[in-house]
Order: sequence, then structure tokens, then C-alpha cells
Amino acid sequence: MKVLVLALCCAADVFVLRIIWSRTDIAGGQFRRGYFEELAGEVGLAMDSAVRPDTLPRFLLTEDGDLGIPPGMTAVMPLVQRQSYELSSDAMRAPYVLIGSEGPVATGAGDRRIPSGEARLLGARTLSLQDGRLAFVEWNATRPWRDDAARLTAVDQMCGSDGGPLTINVVEGGLHVGFGRCSLVEPLPSASASLPLLAVPAGPEWATIARLPNWKVESAILWPVFAVVILKEVGMWMGLGLASAAAVAAVLACASLFAPVEAALAWAPTLIIAVAAAVFRILAMALWILPRWVRVPAVLALVALVAWAVANGTPHYPQKIMRTRQGGSQSDSCVVVGYSTVKGEALRGDRGGIRWLLDETCPRCRGKTAALFASGETLAWLRDAFCASAPSFGGEGQVTFLGGTNDDFLWALSSPMGALAMARAFIQPGLGPWQHGYEAAAAASLARIDEQVSALEGLMRCAHSRRAQFLFLHDFTPSDMIAGRLPDRTAMLARRRATVESMGNTFVDLLERFGTDAGIAWFNDSVHLSLIGHRRVAELVCGESP
Repeated sequence: MKVLVLALCCAADVFVLRIIWSRTDIAGGQFRRGYFEELAGEVGLAMDSAVRPDTLPRFLLTEDGDLGIPPGMTAVMPLVQRQSYELSSDAMRAPYVLIGSEGPVATGAGDRRIPSGEARLLGARTLSLQDGRLAFVEWNATRPWRDDAARLTAVDQMCGSDGGPLTINVVEGGLHVGFGRCSLVEPLPSASASLPLLAVPAGPEWATIARLPNWKVESAILWPVFAVVILKEVGMWMGLGLASAAAVAAVLACASLFAPVEAALAWAPTLIIAVAAAVFRILAMALWILPRWVRVPAVLALVALVAWAVANGTPHYPQKIMRTRQGGSQSDSCVVVGYSTVKGEALRGDRGGIRWLLDETCPRCRGKTAALFASGETLAWLRDAFCASAPSFGGEGQVTFLGGTNDDFLWALSSPMGALAMARAFIQPGLGPWQHGYEAAAAASLARIDEQVSALEGLMRCAHSRRAQFLFLHDFTPSDMIAGRLPDRTAMLARRRATVESMGNTFVDLLERFGTDAGIAWFNDSVHLSLIGHRRVAELVCGESP
């Protein structure tokens, strides 16, 4: 009977965690990821097969079975006969569409081997109005977003789509394009060595692509979750009794019928309680069998050990300092610190970002560039990590911080409401949770602005102690190109600016500096700069005298 009750408890937990242990994605090989780079002397689009990056949000399967493309990301797919596509954008404007052919991509100075799937888009053309009619025209990737937005809005107004999708049907020898009351027949080469491609940059908003035949999907099961479920139920049984285990499992299972995300998140504390209760029960049994004169010293020793572990836990410090060029001067006087953008995430091959550009193209940083970074961190981590580094790191030089957007959102993780909003975005499929999550996370992060300022002040004090100048470069997101930052994020930026300038340092809002020039080619995902953006920022840093 007890075994049956335990099995039912495990089944209830599996039901509660159904949104975690099972995940469905669009199967690989159906599209590629695009990267904006300078190719053959002009800004263009490269691509590879890395469609499931660690960065979130990533390409996802929507509730309707469509391909969801997050802001800043680009999907590239082959134009295959007898396929059709429906493209939609969050905004009341025409979706951003490119067509072209596939060509080889240069390996660059490192002459590295080209991985499978890497290529570039040749002869790219985009939808626009020409002589009052819908047409594919030559694409200029360097146009500011305001110009692209005006072009796409004009297309929408001319065609009267009323929010409907743009349809592309691939037929023998050409494309049939429809958008509202507009239509277009575009011939494709009948014989070509390169494969015709369709590229869809999401720009600053989410985009979705429905396809017929439908996208192939694949499901994955996280089997370790089942092992953790058994651990939790056995621990609860041992530590608190089978009745408690059954009651907790039943309550969570019922709650998950109405609030699946909240129930899944509430399950985590019950795991901790169950393990702690089981450990306590085992230790109590072990102490009971010891002689009486040993029990008190054993308890005191255990308490002392736990206290020491808490007080001397391993600091949450990062990867080692990364020197960009092996064999350089090793003076580390040109230092770049930050998060995953400094690391080079969202670049093709994770290489070629600001630290490489400074080391290769900036005279005062050549051979002297080093970096300190970690993905998914905040100013609190950066202060501790930088201050714990060697005094020579940045000494007598310049320390450049590139970031700020992480701090707009990730301080929310210590707030129950902010963490819940972010968890919804991570766990639930679809676009809505992400959009709500950003707003809630920004509000929760603003509530901790005093802690942010304290961490920033500590970081700058350490830089000053090394006689280094400090440059704060506040980054932005593709969505900010539409109408600027949300009010909560604007308020946080103002406090950071005031803090930096009050201590005699330089603060640059990159959106304020480059907002009129920035366009679709500046980003490769929802937060990370493309090589085009990295280059402009590196030129700014190099121009700031140390």
C-alpha cells in the first residue's frame, strides 16, 4: 500500500512538472540563423546552423505551431517549390523580408575551416514600393531603423493589410507574394548554382512564420527530472512521513490545473524541504546510535561545520581574465568588462567583438586588451570580480564597462514577482509571457536601484584605486529603437548616469549617441550587438583618451 501511495505521489509530481520535463521545438535543418557582418567590403548577412543558442529568448515554436523569431534575430530558409509561408510582425507594418541566393562566406584572417551550414546571402532584395506598386528592390542593410520602419509602414498603408500576414507561395520558377490588396509575381532563376533563400529579420519586434507543409517538430524529454521527483518523494516520506508527502503532492497537482507555472515553481521549495528533512532524519538516527557522551560534541561539531561552510563558501567569481592576444604586452591597460556582449555571444563563432577590435585596430590598445566577463550577471558580480582581480588589471589605463541592459532585468530575480515573471517567460511557450516578463522584471529591478548604485560605486572605487579612468557604455536593445526605453529602465539609466558622473567618470548612453544611425544590422538577437554594432562601439572607445 505504501509503495502504491509513493507511486501516486511521483505521478502527481510528474503532472505538476509537465511544462518542464517535456519540450517541443522546431526540428533542426529547416532554417539557419543570420548574422550581420561586413562581407566583401559591405554590410551583409552571413548564416550558420546554430539555431538554438544559450541566449534567451531564442527561436521558438508558438502556440499555433509557427516559428517565432525574437527581436534582433534573423531566420534564413530555402525557397523550395510547393511550399508557402505566412509572415507576421507584432507591429502594424509589413514584415521585413529578404530574398537572395546562397554564396560562400570568407573564412577571415584566421583562415579557419568553414563549419557546415555557414554561408552568406548574395544579391539581397527587400520588399518596398516602386512606382506605387509592391516590388523587390535592392537591399541596403545600413539604413537606420527609422527609414526601414517608414518603408514598411508605407507598404502596409498602401496594401491595406489590416494586420493580416504576408504570404509567399513558391511555385515553379518564381514567387507569388500577397499582402492585403497588393500582389507580386517574382521570377526566380530557372537554373542556378546557388540556392534561392528567404531571410526574415525580426527587427525590433517579434516576427512569426507559418509554413505549409507545416514545420517539422521534435520533442525532448528531460529524464533527470524523473529521478529528482523520486528523490523528492522518498525524502519527504523519510523525513516527514508518507501522509505529508501525499498531501503536498495532491495540493500541487490540483493547483497546477489552474496555475501550472506557479505550481511548478512552488514544487522546487518542497524538494529542498524534503531533502533537508531526510538528511535531518538520517543524522538524528546516526546520533541516536552513538554513545551519549559523544552526541553533544558531535552536534556541536556539525553546527560548527555548517557555519564555517556558510561563512567561507566559494565566492561567485568568474572565469579568469581573458587576454585577447596571446604573446601581447600583458600590461592589461586597456580593459573591457561586462557580460555576454563583452564575451562575444551572438557573433558567428563567438569571435570578433569589441575586445578583438580594440586589440587589432586601436593603437593605444594593441596588444594590451584584456577582458573580464560572465553571462547572465549584474553589477554586483562585476564589482566583486573586478575588485578581486590583480591590481595591474586596468592599472594606469582605462576600464570600459559595456552593459546595463542585464541590470535592467536581472536584479528582478531576487524579487518574487520579478522572478515569477521571468520564470513564466522561460517556461511557457509563446510570445506573450516574454513581453510581460520584460515589463515586470524592469519594475522589480528598479526597486533595487539603490543596490545597483552601491555596486557601481564599489566598481568605480576599485578602478580609481588603480589610477584607471572609467568609461560606462550603456547598451540598448533592438526594441528600444522604436520609441526608446520603458520608463522604469529610463529611470535606472538616469541613476546610473548620475552616479558615474558624480565620481568624475564618463557615461555614454549608446542609444542616445547612435540611436539615429542604428538599424536592423546592429543586432544579432534581442540584446547582443552584431559585428556592425561592436565596430561602432569600439571606434567610440578608441576615441576616448585614457
